[in-house]
Amino acid sequence: MNKKIISLMFATVAVFALSGCDGADDAYEDGYEDGYHDGSRVPESGMTTLFLIDRKGFSASDVEYTCINSFGDVSGPFYTEGNGEFTFEPGENCTFELIGFDGTPGDELFIESDIGQPKDSIPYSCYGGDAGLTDLYGSFNYLINDSCTFAF
Repeated sequence: MNKKIISLMFATVAVFALSGCDGADDAYEDGYEDGYHDGSRVPESGMTTLFLIDRKGFSASDVEYTCINSFGDVSGPFYTEGNGEFTFEPGENCTFELIGFDGTPGDELFIESDIGQPKDSIPYSCYGGDAGLTDLYGSFNYLINDSCTFAF
């Protein structure tokens, strides 16, 4: 009888030891163990991901942005990832701080999908006064070091 109890206790301890914990202690603050999403918005179900790129097709990384939902709740700041990726919930208005971009035709920015398709007709308004819809190429007008809000 004692052998069965000891075996059962050993098996119980082994199960707890091998199962570990939920991983929260090993994860970064953003919930990703590899830290890849540090500083960027972690995509959740129902969210949309787009990409901010420049005229030469290079990604616009580390661009700060904040989003406001229809209830007025602010989330962020977040930063575009190394590939220009940013994430938002449909219906949010997201403001991008375009510090370091001068807004000239040689320094245009574009919004694209993950398959390289331009995202046209996105309403935007920039602090410098430019407003409208992204054009057929996903481009928009802005001034040097401007901040622009997009209605996603």
